[in-house]
Amino acid sequence: MIGSFIRFDLTSWLPRRQTLLLLGFVAVIGILLPVPGMALMGAAIVTSLMIAAPFLGDERGRLDTLYGILPVSRSSVVVGRAGSIVVFALLASAIAFAVTVLMASVRGGSLDWGLLLVVQAVAVAFVGLSASIQLPVLFRIGYTRGRLISYAPALVIAGLAWVAQAIGVLDGAQEAAVGVPLPLVVGLGLTLGAVGIVVGVLVAVPLYRKREL
Repeated sequence: MIGSFIRFDLTSWLPRRQTLLLLGFVAVIGILLPVPGMALMGAAIVTSLMIAAPFLGDERGRLDTLYGILPVSRSSVVVGRAGSIVVFALLASAIAFAVTVLMASVRGGSLDWGLLLVVQAVAVAFVGLSASIQLPVLFRIGYTRGRLISYAPALVIAGLAWVAQAIGVLDGAQEAAVGVPLPLVVGLGLTLGAVGIVVGVLVAVPLYRKREL
């Protein structure tokens, strides 16, 4: 049931022009910005903004009402929606990685694979944070009332970074990070991303069950 919903969900919003333009934007970032890893972070930001897009499609096509009629559980809808977002994130990351490798080859430069792994891990953690914040809100109140939540993850990160910079935490963190093993950093980022998505789903399910469709 969940797999079927993921396929249905993807076909309802992935082929749209707005979605394809955002995927193209990820490629443009990798082409125009020579800094390795920028496309990967761009893919994470685009994914964060895209989390709300399926909910807009639900309201425009009255699919949320359809979900209430069909013999599909609310939990299956939540897990399926999270799954379709993960698929989009993987697609955006694949495009970003391919463009990064291609442009490095065109420019004749070498890639720091360790740096790319760290950036990808940070990107995954950011997507997980975004999902944990957005999914519960969007499933509870829908796109129209909850669309501004799309900007919350970026604002949270920017706010924390500003505070950390203001009190000097970043300087100490940079020095401490030098000796941290690469596998630990990558593993931590991937774990945070996965935990964020799981938390978003677990919180969203009971909230969605209380919502009248």
